[in-house]
Amino acid sequence: MGERNYWNEELETMAPDRLKKIEEKALADELAYIHECSPFYREKWEAAKVSPKDFRSMEDLARFPFTTKDDLRKTQEKLGGLGGHQCCKKEELVRIQGTSGTTGRPLYIGLTASDVDLWKELFARHAWTGGIRSGDSFINPANFTLFVGGLSESVSAEAMGFCVIPAPLGTAGLEKLFELIVEFRPTVLFATPSATVFLGDYVKNTLGKQPRDLGFTKGFMAGEALTEESRAAMEETWGIVARNYYGLADVAADLASECDFTCGLHLCSAGAVTAEIIDPITLAPKPVEEGVEGEIVYTTIRRRATPVIRYRCRDMVRAYFEKCRCGRTSMRFYVIGRSDDMLKVKGVNVFPSAVKDVVSSFMPRTTGEMRIVLLEPGPAIGTNLEIKVEYGRDVKPAEIERLAGEIRETIKKKLVFTPVITMIGPETLPRSQYKIEYFERAYEKKEK
Repeated sequence: MGERNYWNEELETMAPDRLKKIEEKALADELAYIHECSPFYREKWEAAKVSPKDFRSMEDLARFPFTTKDDLRKTQEKLGGLGGHQCCKKEELVRIQGTSGTTGRPLYIGLTASDVDLWKELFARHAWTGGIRSGDSFINPANFTLFVGGLSESVSAEAMGFCVIPAPLGTAGLEKLFELIVEFRPTVLFATPSATVFLGDYVKNTLGKQPRDLGFTKGFMAGEALTEESRAAMEETWGIVARNYYGLADVAADLASECDFTCGLHLCSAGAVTAEIIDPITLAPKPVEEGVEGEIVYTTIRRRATPVIRYRCRDMVRAYFEKCRCGRTSMRFYVIGRSDDMLKVKGVNVFPSAVKDVVSSFMPRTTGEMRIVLLEPGPAIGTNLEIKVEYGRDVKPAEIERLAGEIRETIKKKLVFTPVITMIGPETLPRSQYKIEYFERAYEKKEK
């Protein structure tokens, strides 16, 4: 018998109109449950003069107010624990995890047994979509303290028959991590796109080996958008087929991934999480049409412990709705930036990730590493934006100025603003073991 094409064929290939009816019924029940159990949402909805009785179709969801991370942090700070956000009884909780807290107090997330089972299902759907199969193996280097990329990804991977070797980088260290890689030869490289560059440099410069000789065949790239230039570079360096995966601790650890056709991230959460696209300025819903751009907003449909309704995660996306060649009928999207990272440079909207894409397109003449120098906090920038760019190891001194000009003109053409390009030597900028750092906040140094 041939290998199956989908983890959950019925939901992943269901006609959108039929899925909409199923999700509308489930969401109506969810809203009633939340209204009864969550003082946080009950107060929010009463202030907005809306109730579960007002929900009859997905179009009615736009009548309900948005939820933000700050909203959830405030209720947890006020009431302690999971705050007024918690819907289930304390005795029903089987796990508590949280966000990293890099931009403030960590946001705690509760899971019931049914929530955990649902997250396992969503992991399996998105992993299967991205080419992971039962019998594959990976070393999980993520932090297991609260972070869903650690414990949650590991137990969900185990549930689908994916072998896990837990080795948090912060405690195991790079030397032990690579001892385990050499010993067990895992098939899947599990990392952020940024970390693959950091790890590749370590393998070549410290271990004296070539990354592609370590035995990986697949790349599970999560935590950041994956550009085509970065994909090509890491596939060549590591000898893998790299796929992008996407999830949010606040909503579901695993939500979307690319299929073999790499034409956007498939939303793999049918029946569990629904999404809408809004204008980040007016907050009005955007039309469901091919190529629509806006901020993606999530609503959980079957979350029992800490559900979220119209949750603004701040990711800006370009979305497509036509059936994919792989047979999946879900929305596909590309993450093009974050609404809270967006700069307005002399009136032009600039996403740091788009600048990064341009710089990466010049690899290997650049290393792909860059920093946007902020002389003021923004988002409004009244001066020409300075961008520091690392040139590649083989670029000759006489070629550097011309390369800077090419990058400047490409940014001007593609992103409609003219930056100041400052070329710097390779390996000058700090490397991240986790997520991309886009900014050098020069204004913070002036304040000290």
